Amino acid sequence: MLDRRRFLQTCSAAAASSIAAWAARSPVKLAHREGNMLRKSSPYVYELAASIPGLSGVEVQTTRSNLWDKETVLAYKKEANRWGMRTASMGGSFEDGGTITKPGPAEVSLRKTIRAGEILGASVVLVPGFRETCPKMDDESSYGPVVELLKKMGPVAEDAGITLGLELSLDVAEYQKLIGLVAHPAVRPYWDTTGTDHMGHPGEGIKGLQVFGKTICQMHLKNGRKLMEEQHLMEMHPRHPDAGRAQSIDWTKALPIIKASGFEGWFAFETPHASPEACVEDTKKNIAFVMKYLS
Repeated sequence: MLDRRRFLQTCSAAAASSIAAWAARSPVKLAHREGNMLRKSSPYVYELAASIPGLSGVEVQTTRSNLWDKETVLAYKKEANRWGMRTASMGGSFEDGGTITKPGPAEVSLRKTIRAGEILGASVVLVPGFRETCPKMDDESSYGPVVELLKKMGPVAEDAGITLGLELSLDVAEYQKLIGLVAHPAVRPYWDTTGTDHMGHPGEGIKGLQVFGKTICQMHLKNGRKLMEEQHLMEMHPRHPDAGRAQSIDWTKALPIIKASGFEGWFAFETPHASPEACVEDTKKNIAFVMKYLS
């Protein structure tokens, strides 16, 4: 028979074990990219997102949606709160013609986007760079200024509770080199498995899931013009005309890798739809497929 002290010790150990198990669980957080939900930006995007069971957030389009403007960003915040939806991340960080390879204007844009993201409660500011707007990692004159920019902006983002997510047309080794040179915890990969393959690095999309795992801050989920469950030969990427055609990702293999990796960030669907109504129906199907492997 247990005495009082042994009983309390047993209860305490059981409680600690239960708390540890609870803390180890991470919910699957699914968002959708505003630019793929509505043809014209609007705070209505949160109401549309709320109509899709299983969706809990939105990746907004910063400059397209005029979110550097205080009245506009507050209108988005009001609708997000009204519909109980999170602003997961800030896409479209740069003005037209802006690029990470132009550090001066890029810094100004990133500071404005971080400020808007802080108001909206976003976790990530997406920092894009594709093809001609991506630093060349074999040329220090190209990547050096980008490294210095990110070293400068990492602490700014961190102070706002935000991570700068790099979505670039690099292969895995090049990503590792850039992230290593910046060496700041608030500068991390924003991984697009399909985009990486489609931008000219076949096989690197899934490799990146394995290499970066839980250090990835957020992921895009997409499958060309098809539902997530369909494997097919994808069209040529319009931003990388010499990449050729590529087989789509086998998500039945990729999603278990993600689950096993310990990734805890948001997933954002970046899937095209013919209309808001089609967005609802397509996304329901995509969520059901994804959750078969992540839940």
